[in-house]
Amino acid sequence: MFVFATCQVGAEAAFKREVAQMFPTMRAAFARPGFVSFKTEAPLVDSDVIDRSLFARTACVSLGKVETDCRNQLASEIWEIAAQHHLFVNRVHVFRRDPLPVGEQDFEPHIPPDSLDIHRHIVEQSPTAKFLGSGAHDLFQPAQPGETVLDVVTVEPNSYFVGSHTISEASPIHSRYPGGIVPITFPADAVSRAYLKFHEGFLWSGINPGKGDTFLDIGVSPGGCSQFLLQQGMRVFGVDPGAVHPAVLNHPRFTHIRNRIKSAKRSFLRDVQWITADMNVAPNYTLDVLEDIVTKTSSIQGLLFTLKLTRWKLADALPALLDRVRTWGFPDVRAKQLVFNRQEVMVAVRRGTRRQSVDS
Repeated sequence: MFVFATCQVGAEAAFKREVAQMFPTMRAAFARPGFVSFKTEAPLVDSDVIDRSLFARTACVSLGKVETDCRNQLASEIWEIAAQHHLFVNRVHVFRRDPLPVGEQDFEPHIPPDSLDIHRHIVEQSPTAKFLGSGAHDLFQPAQPGETVLDVVTVEPNSYFVGSHTISEASPIHSRYPGGIVPITFPADAVSRAYLKFHEGFLWSGINPGKGDTFLDIGVSPGGCSQFLLQQGMRVFGVDPGAVHPAVLNHPRFTHIRNRIKSAKRSFLRDVQWITADMNVAPNYTLDVLEDIVTKTSSIQGLLFTLKLTRWKLADALPALLDRVRTWGFPDVRAKQLVFNRQEVMVAVRRGTRRQSVDS
């Protein structure tokens, strides 16, 4: 039995080490940048990999491989593979492994036009088209609980791996979209990429603050995360010695504390319920800053922050870093390298249980 998964280009070695520790029966097999397959002798639920791994973007039970430059032949062979495995398909996901690390040459993960064309050919040739999900013709419609997804990933030009995964009520949000790429709109007026990654972070984490809640945004400059929070109706204290974009700075619910967080007066913290942080510093420094606040401020309900992996080897320290966060008294601590993260992971921390996320 084989499982294949996609991840960020550059994260493959960290991903393999992580899988070796979590799933001792799995052995790394064929791999390419951003794509890793594993052989396992034990039954495995594909959602186990994506839900437990920090680095897996998608995870599928492998069904086979097709090599062809003809779209019609590709679709025909894919449905033959599905029939051989007696697979009842509700939805088809078509995507590609990333060609570049996120951010290199301005690359952002997306579904390219050729994947849309391949998806159209596959769906149109389905022998059981009437049983496909109601949104099957729209590649960007999220898969629903109870559905079986047929996955087709372009690994090399004219070389496709075919797999499947199932959707349950507990399936993470990324498993519902092709390539794990949640279709988030990056507004033309967004002041930085922090808008994009924190939007994804809230969708993934399920953190759902009440409208009008107060955030402390540490490392705010130039203001992308705060911009997203303000658009959701939040009040924000942004701390950073750097400048903040006027679109954020002049907002009536934003207050800029132009200082380093360790030097800033803390009187405003009595009003803060949530913390976001995106600091370009070593992970332990980020945790030092956050720990000093949350252990002295009883009003904090949760945090959403990044830990920078300035060297990929730092990924090996992440379990210990997350254990440190758990000592702060929060029962729900999770981490993930999100699709729009660069060489970093997002950490979500909450006092309560998982709730539905902020609307997209």
